[in-house]
Amino acid sequence: MICLNARITHTEYDQNEIVNTVPPEIEDTILLSFGHAIVEFEDTLYQKFQHLTRGIVLTKREFIEHLENMEERNVVVSGTFLGKRCWAMGSDGSAVWD
Repeated sequence: MICLNARITHTEYDQNEIVNTVPPEIEDTILLSFGHAIVEFEDTLYQKFQHLTRGIVLTKREFIEHLENMEERNVVVSGTFLGKRCWAMGSDGSAVWD
């Protein structure tokens, strides 16, 4: 199983930097899972990911950890819609929740 977390490193200018710890093939597949959707429920996104991968064993908790790492890097944004956690692609996706 693949389970990685974000590492925060310090630069010479005392700025925190978030390091990508999501393997590229998993990150690309997560982004493909959105399809043409603007906003996707977390459970639906996970099901689409499972369907696309057909062989990568990734628990839902690991999947959510990858999404959270991607959110820290502004690749995706999270929000709540109809009382359920949702995700949108891109740093400008925060406009979806306004």
